[in-house]
Amino acid sequence: MMTKTSYVLCALIIAAGILCCGCTTTTPASTAETRTITDMAGNQITLPASGATFGIFGGPISQVPYLLGANESVTAVTKGPQMMEMMQQMDPGIASKPAPRTTNGNVNIEQLLVTNPDCVIAFDVDGEIVESQTDIPVIYLSGTMSDGFDEMRQEIVFMGEVFQRPERAQAYIDYLDETLAFLQNRTADIPEDERVTVFLGEGVSHLQTLGGDTFFTEWTEAAGCRNAVAAIETTQGQQEGMHTGINEVSMEQVLAVDPGLIIIDTSSPAELANDNRWKELTAVKEGRVYKQPTGLFLWSRPSAESAVLYPVWLAYKAYPDRFADVPLTDRVKDFYNEIFEFPITDAQAQKVIDGAYGSVTFGQVQQSG
Repeated sequence: MMTKTSYVLCALIIAAGILCCGCTTTTPASTAETRTITDMAGNQITLPASGATFGIFGGPISQVPYLLGANESVTAVTKGPQMMEMMQQMDPGIASKPAPRTTNGNVNIEQLLVTNPDCVIAFDVDGEIVESQTDIPVIYLSGTMSDGFDEMRQEIVFMGEVFQRPERAQAYIDYLDETLAFLQNRTADIPEDERVTVFLGEGVSHLQTLGGDTFFTEWTEAAGCRNAVAAIETTQGQQEGMHTGINEVSMEQVLAVDPGLIIIDTSSPAELANDNRWKELTAVKEGRVYKQPTGLFLWSRPSAESAVLYPVWLAYKAYPDRFADVPLTDRVKDFYNEIFEFPITDAQAQKVIDGAYGSVTFGQVQQSG
C-alpha cells in the first residue's frame, strides 16, 4: 500500500517527465551545448551553441565579421586584410592577431594550431589544407570571382547564421538593395549606346583586367556603365602570376574598345597621359583616368564593401551631373557608419575615394589571396 509520501514522489516524477517531453529541442546533431551548421558545400559542422571561435581565411570575407558585429570571436586572420591601412584604423587590434594564412594555399599550420579556433571558415584550397593536417573543422564557402550580387546576398545570410547575427546580415542586404535601387533610378534613362564604357587596368602594365565573366561586369552595370571588355573572359586559362579571375589583355584590345573611363591601381593618371600608347584613348584625352579606391580591402574583389561602394563611386565618376545633390564623401561616410559602425571623417572618406589608403600587394598584381 502506497503512503502519502509515495504518492507525492510518484506525482513529481510523472510531472518532471511530462515537462521534459514538452520542452526538449535537441536533435541527434544538436544538443543544449552544440549547434549544427550546414556549410555552402553541403557539409555539416558542429559548433558550440554559443561562444564559438573562428579562423577567417580569405581577403574579402575577412570584413564580414565586422559587418556582423562579431569580430571578437575571430582568433586567426588572413595577412592581407591585417596589413590594410583602413582596416587597422577600424580595428587597431588586428595587427596583433595571429595571421596563419597569407595567400591562397599558404597556411602556417603550426601558427593556426596555437590559436585553437573551434573552426576555420575558408574556401576550397585553404580548407582542404586545414582538414588534411589538423582536426579543426572547416566551414566551406563557395565564392568565386564570377559571383555577383545574388551570391553576395547568399554569403552574407550564411555568415549571419554562422555568427548568429541574422539581423545584422539583413541590415547589410537592405542597404545593398537600397543602394542598387538608388543607382537604377538615377541611370535607368541613359540609352545603351550612351553608357560609359569602363576599363579596369591593374598592375604596372595597366593591362590586367576583369572580363565579362567576372563580378566586375555586374558592378559596372549597376553604375549605369558597361565593362569595356565584357566580350573577353578572364576566369578561364589562368595566366601565371595572376590572381584568379584576372588576366592580361593586349594594348591592341584596349585600343579597339577605346574606353570612356579607365581605372588604374598603380602609378597615376598622368603616366597614361604621357604614354604614346595610351594618350590617344578617349578616357585619357578627356581626363577620365582614376585611381581605384581602396578601403578595408581591395575593391577589385567581390566583397561586401565593394558591392555597395564601387558602383556608387563609379556612377559618380561617370555621371557627376546626375549625383550633384549629395557629396560622394557623405555616401561613403554613411556606409561605413551604418554597416560597420565605423564613423569616419570627410578626410578619411576622401582617401577612400582617391585610392590613397595604403594597401597590400603580392607579386605582379594586388591579390586577395
